[in-house]
Amino acid sequence: MSVSGVDRQQKDLTSGMVYVPEGSFIMGDDRFPRESPKRQEWTAGFWIDRFLVTNAEYLRFAEATGAERPAHWIDGCFPDGQDNHPAEVSWTMADQYARHHGKRLPTEAEWEKAARGVDGRIFPWGDTFDADRCLTWETSAITGVHSEPVDARPLGVSPFGCEQMVGLCEEWCSDEYSGYEHSHHSSVGYGVGMRVLRGGSWIFPMTHARASYRCFEEPDLDTSGYGQLGGPGFRCALTEVPS
Repeated sequence: MSVSGVDRQQKDLTSGMVYVPEGSFIMGDDRFPRESPKRQEWTAGFWIDRFLVTNAEYLRFAEATGAERPAHWIDGCFPDGQDNHPAEVSWTMADQYARHHGKRLPTEAEWEKAARGVDGRIFPWGDTFDADRCLTWETSAITGVHSEPVDARPLGVSPFGCEQMVGLCEEWCSDEYSGYEHSHHSSVGYGVGMRVLRGGSWIFPMTHARASYRCFEEPDLDTSGYGQLGGPGFRCALTEVPS
C-alpha cells in the first residue's frame, strides 16, 4: 500500500477518535477495595472513541451484517429521537461491533487513562463532583431523564478529549473481571467470565461516576430490560492502524 493509502486508511479508522500517548498514569483508588491498590500503570499509545457508539451507528452495523439488535428496541429499532443516544448492548454485541470496524474494546487500563488523564484526578474534569458535567442519579431522580445524546455534556470532557465517560451509561471494557495485582480483595465476580464495566450511569449516584470505579456483568447480558433500567454502552479503541 502506498504512503498516501496508509494515511487515508489511518484517517478513516481514527475518524472520531482521540489519541492517548504512551506512558504511565495513576490508576486505582485505595479508598475502595475493588479499585485497590492505587499505583502507576503504563500503556502503549492508543486511539479511543471520543463519544460512545450511538444507536444510529449500531443500527447501520446491524443492517449491514445481520447482527443481533438490542432486545429492548421496538420492532428492531431504537425509540424516535434517540439516534444520537448511546447504544445499550451486551459485551458480546459490543465486541462484534468493534471487530467488524477493525477495532476492539478498550482495556480497563486504557479506559481509565482516557477518562482520568495521568494525574490521578477523581472525575474526568477534576476532583470536585459537578452534576452539570455528567448524567447521574443526582439529576435523573429529579428530571426523570434516563438517556441523552452522547455529546450533551461537553463540560465533562476528559483530559484527552473523551466525552460522557462517567454517568449516562456504564461502558464495557475488554478485560475479564478480576482483582488487581497485589490486591487483597476477593469477590464472587472474579475469575468466572464476567466482563468489566466502567463509568457508572444515570441510575447510580456520584459515588459511581468516578474514573476509577469498576463493576462487572455477564458478557451475554440479557438486554430486554434496558428500555426501563438502561444498560451498558461502549466505545471502541485501536492500538495501531494496520499497514
